[in-house]
Amino acid sequence: MSHWTAAGTLSLVDSVNGGNVSSVCLPSVPEGVCLLHDGLAAVTQRVEQQIQFIRVDGDTLSLDKSIKVNGPVIGISACDSHLVVTYDRSVGVETITLDGRVIDKMDNKKAGKQVFQWPYYIAISSSGDDIFVSDSGTRTVIQMDRTLRITRTFTSPMLKEPQGIVSVGTDQLLVADKECNSIVDLNPTNGNVTPLLGQANGIHQPRAVAWCPDSKKLYVGRRLQSTLSVFKVRNEH
Repeated sequence: MSHWTAAGTLSLVDSVNGGNVSSVCLPSVPEGVCLLHDGLAAVTQRVEQQIQFIRVDGDTLSLDKSIKVNGPVIGISACDSHLVVTYDRSVGVETITLDGRVIDKMDNKKAGKQVFQWPYYIAISSSGDDIFVSDSGTRTVIQMDRTLRITRTFTSPMLKEPQGIVSVGTDQLLVADKECNSIVDLNPTNGNVTPLLGQANGIHQPRAVAWCPDSKKLYVGRRLQSTLSVFKVRNEH
């Protein structure tokens, strides 16, 4: 399990005992992280406008190569052998190769309307066929296909500042909403949004979420905080 802190580090955490196993220093605060293959992770660096690759060798983290991208990158997820990234403000979403070449792009100009404002976080469906982006500026979750064609937009009174988003199952997305101090369950099949965790559970301004399918545990983080909250969640879908 990885998380980001204000010190400009990426840490490997023992999800069983809760201890910090290993850390690696980064040029600035990392914004998003995803696991790739062969012991490699990718971390977005908004200030440097780059993606830093991290080598994971057992319990040791080390810096690998980095690639420049087309703006202040924030969200990142792996889709097949490519990366899907989001940018600060309304730059939009891109699918890129591991060396930074752009394959597909979707922005407001291409969409022909104001779709993106702050498209910060991204998740890939369990099937790999759908891409979901949380946009806290438009208070929506945007669904796209593999070619980044927009297929649906989800809105709800419970989506006021959607941030971190993770796919749990075919019909289940978990979304952190910073303004509502909650984690909500979004069903992309029927569009239903239901509360899952809130202030009564200790949720306060959540920003990042990660899901462990083996332990059925949800990890919730706040920006610039060095702790993670862990919840046991039942997958009902």
